[in-house]
Amino acid sequence: MSDIFSGKSAKDFLSDTDTVVTTSSNINKEMMRKSKIKPFIATNENDRTSIVSVTLKTSEVGSHVSVKMEDVLTGSGSTGNVDFSASQEQLKDIKMLVVIDRFQHSVPSEESIVNTRRAVKFKARAKTSLTNWATMKFDKIYFSVNTANATNILACGHHTDKTTANIIKADVLTTSDVDEAKNRALLGIDAEGNEVPPLMPVTVLKNENLGFYDDVKIFIMFVGTHSAMHIGRDPNWEEARKLAALRGKENPIFTGALGLHNGVLLLNVETDTLRQSGILTSKSKFNGFGNVKNFDLSTYAGAAGQETEINLLVGACSTQMVLDEGIAYYEWPDAKDPRYMHAGVDRVCGLAKTKYDADQNDGLLAGTMFDGKDFGVIAVVASTGR
Repeated sequence: MSDIFSGKSAKDFLSDTDTVVTTSSNINKEMMRKSKIKPFIATNENDRTSIVSVTLKTSEVGSHVSVKMEDVLTGSGSTGNVDFSASQEQLKDIKMLVVIDRFQHSVPSEESIVNTRRAVKFKARAKTSLTNWATMKFDKIYFSVNTANATNILACGHHTDKTTANIIKADVLTTSDVDEAKNRALLGIDAEGNEVPPLMPVTVLKNENLGFYDDVKIFIMFVGTHSAMHIGRDPNWEEARKLAALRGKENPIFTGALGLHNGVLLLNVETDTLRQSGILTSKSKFNGFGNVKNFDLSTYAGAAGQETEINLLVGACSTQMVLDEGIAYYEWPDAKDPRYMHAGVDRVCGLAKTKYDADQNDGLLAGTMFDGKDFGVIAVVASTGR
């Protein structure tokens, strides 16, 4: 061992177990605080109004976790003075399977660790960088899993098209497209008017009108940078901004909202790039995870390869997340050179778009509008205008 170490190696400057555990907890909290979808993640397993439902369960990478889903009663019931036995319907115990996966990353020290000062400096930089990376990675996974294999596609400017093939440069996002998306969400229909699962609102607001109160069902639409710019130029958009400012005093989900149009709250989560997460385009890199490892985003391109932005209209319980523990943080010396250190993080979890599969439920509801259809996401695909 070199004299410069005074008999110590990088291993001697590593934290003890308690410090590593504390760092893991701090990174997890900071990661979730910075996440773009943090306000929409359920805080407990009984929350059925948040966009992202949470199941807490011991998980291993590659395992399939069964997540219970609730179904409505569809029987006709009975009328008149009859016994309850004359009208019964069994509660359906339906489920979906979420594949557990892991995302991870690590960084090596750039200089040899020869004293405590260098060790502290390296660990501080590593913690900050890995926290930022984990936040961006988590968000990229969220937008990817909800974008893949959309079963209800709204092609801006071409509302009766099932695909995006006819979108041209001028077909940017407008309030007309938002109206169509809201209509589909409430009625449970696709481009051809076929029945599909209607979306559940994220929240319901009370709207007073001459002493009467109407329920206003609110849905969330995540939009990218290009769509945010284009809809802001729509002459019908000015009123939406006023409504968002007013409602923002009542509910934290309105924070940072572009506007509230026809019961749809638009939030600019930016467009996915190498250095930030956000809405994917037909030319983006897909971040496969768990249930969907690979997907060709170019299938959302417009005419002659026109680049599009795949905005997402989402309802409650549209995403299922399975959690065991939070971010795990590690520190270790370089196996080949004890003068250097490494730091890393990983997260084991499941994240999948809510989708009912009759084959996973003994054929229950096979062939219905729920079977194989997105439960709470509509892909609103618009030209980037470029």
